[in-house]
Formats: sequence, structure tokens, C-alpha cells
Amino acid sequence: MIVINCIKGMRFNMVGIANESVVFFGNLSELYQLAKDGKIDTKLQGSHTRPCKFWTAMKILSGIKNAVVIAHGPSGCAFGVKQTYKLTNCRNSGSPYEAVITTNIDEKAVVYGGERELKGAIQEVDSKYKPDIIFVATSCATGIIGDYVDAVVSRVRPEINAKIMAVHCEGFAGEYRSGFDLVFRQIVQLMDKPDSESRVALASSVNIVGGKMGPERTEIDTDVKELRRLIEDMGASVNAIIAGNCSLEEIQRAPSVAVNCTLCLDLGYAIGREMLDQFDTPLNSTILPYGISATERWLREAAKHLHMEAEAEALIKREYEAIRVEFEEAKKHLAGKLAIVEGHDAIKALSIAHMLERDFDMRVVIYNFHPWSTEARETSIDYLLETGLDPEILITKGTLAFGKYEAMLQTENELLEYLGDMSPERTVYFGSSMSFPNIPVVDLNAILNRPRFGYRGALKVAKCICTALEYSFRPRSWVTKRMVFPEKSGLSSAQSLTPKLAQELPDCTIYAGKGRGKCMMS
Repeated sequence: MIVINCIKGMRFNMVGIANESVVFFGNLSELYQLAKDGKIDTKLQGSHTRPCKFWTAMKILSGIKNAVVIAHGPSGCAFGVKQTYKLTNCRNSGSPYEAVITTNIDEKAVVYGGERELKGAIQEVDSKYKPDIIFVATSCATGIIGDYVDAVVSRVRPEINAKIMAVHCEGFAGEYRSGFDLVFRQIVQLMDKPDSESRVALASSVNIVGGKMGPERTEIDTDVKELRRLIEDMGASVNAIIAGNCSLEEIQRAPSVAVNCTLCLDLGYAIGREMLDQFDTPLNSTILPYGISATERWLREAAKHLHMEAEAEALIKREYEAIRVEFEEAKKHLAGKLAIVEGHDAIKALSIAHMLERDFDMRVVIYNFHPWSTEARETSIDYLLETGLDPEILITKGTLAFGKYEAMLQTENELLEYLGDMSPERTVYFGSSMSFPNIPVVDLNAILNRPRFGYRGALKVAKCICTALEYSFRPRSWVTKRMVFPEKSGLSSAQSLTPKLAQELPDCTIYAGKGRGKCMMS
């Protein structure tokens, strides 16, 4: 790891921060090049683990309606998926209970093979649940022993009514990103080749690709719902959100649409590129549409393939006019102010930085953007740099230390060092409500009255920042901070709170005083 002591080209001073705390300070392009040249350590610490390939594959598969995934392995793998994905879908979305199936192999099956258990599970699932498709997902155990999963699937296929597909996603066989890409590329095999009739039928339709994890919450105007609304208000329609609660039928006809629009550039690119190569389905590939400029590019690129350029311009004009007065007023207060963006969610941090600089004329520093992200998020970084945006990055030693780097005492203290006596009236921190800098905090994940995408989302975010700055004089709750960062402990996070308190965090900021803070935007 290199430590950059001489920092060039800074647009403002690093107030109060000691050089020995800094691992890197410079532009994203500089960090990117250092990572490519092997001059900065891009490995994650053992405590910074990501989900394995099995988990991320299951996350995408969980977004396909009336599909049953058989986890071929010990029961614990299926339990984790049930708790994290399937039951979440049911609780939040009013969807029927989704079965989570496991072959539950034991020590004997690990020695002698689990093909018999797998065949029985497939037959039982087909007769009991009558799914449209069965996915057989291999876990580490069955991948290591080399079970003949493909042979079992081939033999049982004529005996069942459902379609069936084997997905080799054992966790040890790839890092977490590979699970997303594997499944997105593999479900392309389920798609029908377009013909002239299907092309005509779906000439005014799009797919939104790169979605995951099933149904959306029924009571919230989610970001995906906002994108669907914009597409429909332009005069087009959405064939499928892949794979966000899409059906097998929608997947099968997906190649015939006018264009695939990525939801998340990194995840959507894998399936979009595969469909472009196999079926010549056009791809509209942009970063998350946070803010006006990103949303307009997303819409205009889609409109080119839909031949709806005039309709898109009319929509853009209507949408902006609906927020213009409030947005321009908010923008006056934000221009020139400093935004520090928490960088542990790299894709979101890059998209937020794009919005803050392009739409709000703010100056942006991304704090603790882990060097590992330069490899894992290469697609998004390339896109951002190609659009002419090159945000500054500050990485401190806490990011590379053992612990949960999103919210640990060391990075919290290093942030306070960096901030020094910066004015809370001119500086805002975009990050978790569980961070406690001496400047206003805006937590976009805690905005419950969404959406955050599109024009309405841009106005919502602008108002959030203005509200946080307006109340910058109010100190944060020392009680909550002590719960997050207990004395004599440096490894705490929001997970140390009780589940009830964690769920009831306020919309944007936590204020001291009698009542909880509110976003006060509506």
C-alpha cells in the first residue's frame, strides 16, 4: 500500500487531517490508474467480506416469478437465502409465501454423492408447487465433490412439467460479482429468438435490466416504479424488469423489445451485452439515474431506439417544469457547497457524485472509496470518466483496517480529523445515519417517501440537503452515537441497534431534542 503525502491539484485544503492517516487523496482517474498498475492494494480485508457467488446468484434467481430454486447442498445455505431474500419479498410485497427448497445433503451424501436426493427433490417440487421453471443451484459442498448435476437434470427433464436449468454457482468458485453475471448471462438461454412478428408487437416496449430480488414494496413509490412511470408517460411500455419480479413468459419474449435499459450499469451490462450479441437487442447503458442529467440521458438514449425522440423531449420538458421553481430555488442554496459522499457502496457513490456535481453544482469528495472497487466497478468508473466527471477521492487508513469499514470508530475519527473546523452551513455528508460527523448528514437509504430517481427524486434529494443544512445548528444525539459506537469498542455499526430502533430511523437526519427528525419535504 502506498501513502500519498504530497497531494497535488486539490481544490480545497484538507483541514486538520494528519498525513499519516491518509492512504490516498486525489482524483478517481488517478486511483484507477494506480490500481491498474498494481501500485495500490485492491484486496479486501478478511472482515470486509462480500456475499459469495452462491448468494448473489440466488438473489437474481429470487426475482423470477413462479420459479423454485433448489439449493443443492446442506440446509444452512437455503436457510440464509430464505431469511435474506425470499421472506423479505413476502413481507414487503404482499406476495405469496415462496418456498425455499434444499436437498439437505449430509456427511454420507458428501462422500457418496447427492444425485439421488437431487432427483427426488426435483420430482417433489414439480408435483407439489407446479412452477414454471426449476433452477438447481449448486453450493460449495456439491461443487467440491463434483456431483453430476447436469446429468441428473437431463435425465429428469422428460419426467417433469416445468422447465429446468442447472446453475453452477458454488460460492468458492468465484467472487460475489460473478454470481450476478453468471445468472444474468445464463437466463438468456431461456429467451426466444425474435422474429418479425414479435419485433412489431414489442416495437414500443423496453426491458429494464439489472434488477434483482423480486417484488417491490407495495406501499412505496420505488425507484423502479418511477422509471416505469417515465417510460409509460413517454408513450412506451415496459415488458419486464429483469430480474425483479419478472415471469418466464416475459423473459422468453424479452429479446424482441426495442431496447434494454440498464437499471444498474454494472449488473445490467452483463445481460444487456449478452442479448446484444445473441439477438441484436439494442442496449441503453448508463449509470443509476440519480438526478436530472443522468435521467435525461437515460430517457433520450431509450427514445432513440423507440423512435420517440419528440415524445421524450416533451416528457423531459413536462417533468422539469413540474419541479422547476422549487428545484432552482434549492439549487441556489447548494451551488458551491462541499459534499462528502460515503464511498462503501461504490456504484451509488459514483451516481450520487454525478448528480451533486452536474445538477446541483456542488463540489464532491468521495470518502473511503475502497481501492477494491476500482476493479469490481470498472464498468461504472469507465462510464463516469468518459462523461468528463472525475471526482476527488479520500481514503484513510480505517478503510483498510480490520473491522466493518462502513461504520467503525477509526474511520469516524479520521473523518472528523479531515473535517476539522469546516463550516456545517457549507458542508454536507452523504452517508449512513449511523455516522456522526460535525456536519449535516443526508442518508438517501433512509428516504422512505421515495422515489430517489428521476425529476421527482432530484427535487426530493435537493430538499433533503437544504433541510439538513437549515438545521445544521442542531447537534446530533449523543445517546444514539453511544449506542452505535460504545465506549472501548471500535467495531460497531447500525447492526448493534435493536431491530426495532434500526427500522424506525428517521427519513434524512437525526436531530437532538425532544422529537425525531423529519425530512420535511412534502
